[in-house]
Amino acid sequence: MAKISVIVPVYGVEKYLRECIESILSQTCTDLEIILIDDGSKDSCPQIIDEYAKNDRRIIAIHKENGGYGSAMNVGLRAATGKYIGIVEPDDFISPKMYEDLLKIAGEFNSDIVKSCFYDNLQSKEEQRILKTKWDDDKIPQNRSFKITECGLFLQYHPSIWSCIYKKEFLDKHNIKFVEAPGAGWADNPFQVQTMCLAQKINYTPNAYYYWRRVNSNESDDLKDYTIPFKRTEEIHKWLNENNIDNEVILNNLYCRELAYISIVFGMKKVENLSHCLSLVNNLKKRIKTESFLNADYIKNRDKKVCLLVKKHPVKYLISTYFKRKRKQIISICLNKREKRIKILGKVIWRNYKCLK
Repeated sequence: MAKISVIVPVYGVEKYLRECIESILSQTCTDLEIILIDDGSKDSCPQIIDEYAKNDRRIIAIHKENGGYGSAMNVGLRAATGKYIGIVEPDDFISPKMYEDLLKIAGEFNSDIVKSCFYDNLQSKEEQRILKTKWDDDKIPQNRSFKITECGLFLQYHPSIWSCIYKKEFLDKHNIKFVEAPGAGWADNPFQVQTMCLAQKINYTPNAYYYWRRVNSNESDDLKDYTIPFKRTEEIHKWLNENNIDNEVILNNLYCRELAYISIVFGMKKVENLSHCLSLVNNLKKRIKTESFLNADYIKNRDKKVCLLVKKHPVKYLISTYFKRKRKQIISICLNKREKRIKILGKVIWRNYKCLK
């Protein structure tokens, strides 16, 4: 049994795939198996995968018909034999010590999940920069294990399921799988919620190893179907109900993320069916327990304001989000501890990044 099985779901990324695979092969932890799943890719990815599998016995090449990210990941989970599971998306890459360091923590605490920070690797036409993700490290337990009810903040953050390792025995025990939605489909969201909510031992390190590539600076531009976030949230809450999980810390932190998803949807260039979109927003906002959310000291005031605005005036919030996007297309100013920049008409005219690598 390998110490870790690294699953890489592959589709249409021939430009980045070699960099991704090489970063895994360069790991200081050599006791691993690398499962490359070709999800019916039409470019040269299948040939690249076979080439690497031929030259390294640790690599398992699997070819399948296109079924989307979740389908490919489930094939990888079934094939994995390692004690722990790692995930690397094929357009990203990782630092050499990632799995050695995370496995060391897992071995010390017998963790179900070990979570690390990551690098936001923006490579758009207008801007290229790498920033370490800023989390509230002072609020996250370190050097010991914890449950998600002790630190629900992770349910607010980007799912970033690839900046973790997961105990295979833990995933099998709870029969945790991915939603098999078409395309990417935000299948990482339900997986993250289920793993975090069921884990008895979560460990965290503020060290960053994973380089998450983005080609759009605006999250809304990555979303092609406005219904996807709402479908995933419905599935998440259905699963919570089926498993009798109603802890306020979990729910309020999830609501915070879901409000952010509304902002992403409202920030799209075009919503195909606005009346239907607003009905989905209406269904989502009914779920939020306003009093509990507003009284939670771990929810930021800005998120509480958004909650009230979405609850009372969703159309007003839609309009304000639309014009905020338009304003940013003309001029965008960011001034904080991590980065300072000014963009005019999409071009960066001045910048000062203090948290590179």
